[in-house]
Amino acid sequence: RYIIIAEYISVARPSRISDVDYINFLVAAQCDVSCVKAAECFSHNGHVFTHDTFNRFLTRQSLPPETLWKEVEPLVEKRTGWLIVDDTVIDKIHSERIELVYPQWSGNHHKVINGIGLITLVWTDGSHTYPVDYRIYDFARDHLTKNDHLRAMLKTAATRGFQPAFVLFDSWYAGIENLKCLDRLGWQWFTRIKKNRMVNPDDTGNRPVATLAIPGDGLVVHMKKYGFVKVFHTVNKAGKDRYWATNCLTMDMTDRRNLQAICWSIENYHRALKELCCVEDCKIRKELGQRNHINCSLRAFIRLEAVQQRQDITIYQAKWEIVRGAIAEYVRNPKYALSGG
Repeated sequence: RYIIIAEYISVARPSRISDVDYINFLVAAQCDVSCVKAAECFSHNGHVFTHDTFNRFLTRQSLPPETLWKEVEPLVEKRTGWLIVDDTVIDKIHSERIELVYPQWSGNHHKVINGIGLITLVWTDGSHTYPVDYRIYDFARDHLTKNDHLRAMLKTAATRGFQPAFVLFDSWYAGIENLKCLDRLGWQWFTRIKKNRMVNPDDTGNRPVATLAIPGDGLVVHMKKYGFVKVFHTVNKAGKDRYWATNCLTMDMTDRRNLQAICWSIENYHRALKELCCVEDCKIRKELGQRNHINCSLRAFIRLEAVQQRQDITIYQAKWEIVRGAIAEYVRNPKYALSGG
């Protein structure tokens, strides 16, 4: 009796969905994705998938950050380029019961919102940008801060053989413990600092960096509890003061400008991850489902970026190429045309 039941299940059960199948769906999707819509796209040639097929895929296995590294390692040059770390909030404003959601500051909304905190370490050569590691903020379960995640990713990057020209990050990650961690790894760093960061320019005592007269090529000062750094002052388009610091005491204005431009690589990555890779669209409530969806979204980005690297087109053009043929076919044979139109 049990053998007959097992045989029936094996025949009636639809083909299994793999992580690559789901990633391909995210690469091609042009809509607000869901398990229902994924099932509709995969049901063909006699195979019938239900939304439960994709729900099971997302909630019954674990796709750790190592799966991302396995795919991206052949695409990066570990002994060149820059490493950039930053976090973004995966918007879950209207989701009250999804796990991993915490109140967090959102740069897009300019206020605290409910969302999932994603911390990413990306590698860039100035032209191409790839996520090489990531962590998801979940302090209630693992008691790790975003700074803890940063240091863990830096140490992992070192064991993987990275030797970046600089590590770049925002003022949120410019704490002393992080800076000393980078020193122990033997890496140079460049970061924004807050205007009240205490420094000693002339051995007369610590004072806020905003009170200093900083020349264009920077000023070497002693940072409180750290050591000697070089600080820079800039003014953005909105007229706001910005302060920067580095442990490279020979850096000049040109180097600083170049590194500021490179810092924007991770902002472009965040925007594409949300606009093109559907990272904010998962409605599953379980923690594991959200983790796996985020993992697949990052790996979808890798595929689009790899196309850009090989074919010299933007990732937005690559996404457009997927649907251009389908739109052209519909224009030739519109399914919803009005009669007599």
